[in-house]
Order: sequence, then structure tokens, then C-alpha cells
Amino acid sequence: MSNIQYEYVDESSIDENYKCLICNEPFQQPITTSCDHSYCQVCIQRWLDEGYSSCPACRHPLSINNLKPVTTRLILNILDKLLVKCLQCGQTGIQRGNFNDHITKICPKGSIVCSASDIKCPWSGQRDQLQNHLIDCSYEQLRPVLNSLINTNRQLEQQVQFLTNQVQTLQTAVQKPSRRMISFDKLFEIDKKVDSGTLSESYEGLKWINVWYMHEQWVKANHAHSGWENAFTNGHVCIVFNGKEGPMSICSKRRDKDTFSLISFEATSAWLDNLQVKLIGRRDKEDLYSTTIVLQYDTSQIFNLDWNDIDEIQFIPISGTSHPGIQYTEKYFAITWILVD
Repeated sequence: MSNIQYEYVDESSIDENYKCLICNEPFQQPITTSCDHSYCQVCIQRWLDEGYSSCPACRHPLSINNLKPVTTRLILNILDKLLVKCLQCGQTGIQRGNFNDHITKICPKGSIVCSASDIKCPWSGQRDQLQNHLIDCSYEQLRPVLNSLINTNRQLEQQVQFLTNQVQTLQTAVQKPSRRMISFDKLFEIDKKVDSGTLSESYEGLKWINVWYMHEQWVKANHAHSGWENAFTNGHVCIVFNGKEGPMSICSKRRDKDTFSLISFEATSAWLDNLQVKLIGRRDKEDLYSTTIVLQYDTSQIFNLDWNDIDEIQFIPISGTSHPGIQYTEKYFAITWILVD
């Protein structure tokens, strides 16, 4: 099989046993037949595609099912160590097994694209021309501005997706009057306190275990730079969170008689990136549903579950990664609202 990118150094000295009987060049991806002859994979495939049905060497009947790749490490190593000369830059003494790295990473005449191709620079050329191009590349010079625009656009797309999810959630709630969205803003209306504390165990007809609430103004006064801030979406002024960074549960008040369905909820990580939280839906202490969600520090997310006829849902924080510039590593998370049926 010919290769226009390199030629062999002293090809005449290469043992004929390592050459393809079709192209008479050293094997590329060698294949052996049931009659014990070897060829380049592409060469023998082309031979069969052209309608031949016998071995080129001995005319033994041959089909694609009779071919097996050569896997003997000694032979493959010998082929990889054959020395070649790059036809683009003229460098010689390159081991054939390393030639692809030479072309893609080193060869000064290799074809590459501009380092600003990620921001749509159309230039392509030889590697040794790149530095001259970069001197005048308007895309690279505009990278700081373009990066800012790209990041802004990405944030806007995330906001649009978030709002789309919220609209879908609200539409779902309207379509089924039995569904109700439980938010926590009325805690402020009841207590008139800009504060943080333990949520009443009987809030909104459910039982809340290890659930605390927090007012937006309290967060601004005590944790101005935190993921807590991102939980107060769409005018909400109170959220709930897991006390002492531990598991929290929402249950039916009469677990032996009542059930509910958790349709969806909105949640945010307080301090960590990629905070994994395991969710378990139970009825009569039996696990019916289970999933693991991943919460982010810098954005609030809506999760759709549609877990039906449960009497408990437990949120168990597992682990996350530190957010740059944040010293806290506790596994706190916030819930802005839940939609139940």
C-alpha cells in the first residue's frame, strides 16, 4: 500500500517477509489468510472488492471471513521501527510507528489550522507559517472580546433553558389543578423575620426532617459570595436547605395512610461545584425510586422526577469539588420550591 507522506530509508534492505505481496511495500495493518499468506489490510480488501475470490499468492479460495489481523508483537514492533523519511519536510530517520506524531505535532510543513480556529479564524497552512500569521491574525487579537461575547451568549442560553424549564413546570401545574407548588416565601409573611432557622415540621401539610429555611436578606448580610445567592430566582425571598450539611427528608404527615407525588423541584449547591446528591423515594420504608443529581454553585437547576405515590423523599449529599475562591467545603444545598401532587 503506497503512502505519499513518507518513503522508506534504504527500502531495499527490508526483509521481503515483511512486505505485502500485492503492493510490494512493508505491511500496513497486516492481515493473514487461512492459507498463511499476509497482505496489507487495505490491499487485500481492495482485491476482494474488485471481485477476486482467491488468494493472490496461491489461488486458494478466499473470502473476507478468512482474514485475521496479525497480532504477533515481534512482527508489529519490527514494522513500527522501520526508518522513514518525511516527504513534506525532508526529515529522515523517523520510526514509522512515530510518523503520525511527527506529522500532527512536529513537521514544519504539516498542515494545521490557526490557534484561533475555535473562534472561527478560517486560516490554515503549514506549521512553520503559523507564527507569521498570528502577528496579523485579527481573530487572535480580538480573542478577549470574543471570549467575553461567547461566555455571555452561553450564559444567556443557560438562562433561556432555565426559563423554558420553569414555563414547562408551570404549564404542567396548571394542566393538573391537584398539583401545587410549595415555595417558602410565606415563612417571611408569617414571621416577618429576615432570618434563618428550622422549618416547621408541619409546613404546607408535609413533614420536614432536618430542613432549615433562609431569607435572601440574611444571605446577603452573612454569605454575600456564595451559591446561596443563586437559589433566590424569580423573586423568591426564602429557600430551604439541609441542616448541618446532612441528609434531609420530606414525608407525608401520616406515613401509614397518605402518599404524595414529587413532580419537580429547583435546587442549587451552596459552596461546591458538581455536588452529587442522591435522591431516594420510599413508600412504607421500601425504596421505590432512586437517582443521583449533580448541583452547581453558579446556577440553579430544575429537576423533573414524576415520582408517584411515595410517603418520603430523602436527599443525601455525597460529594463535590471546591469552587475557585471559596474556602467552604460543606455539602449544603438549597431548594427554592417543589411541585407536588
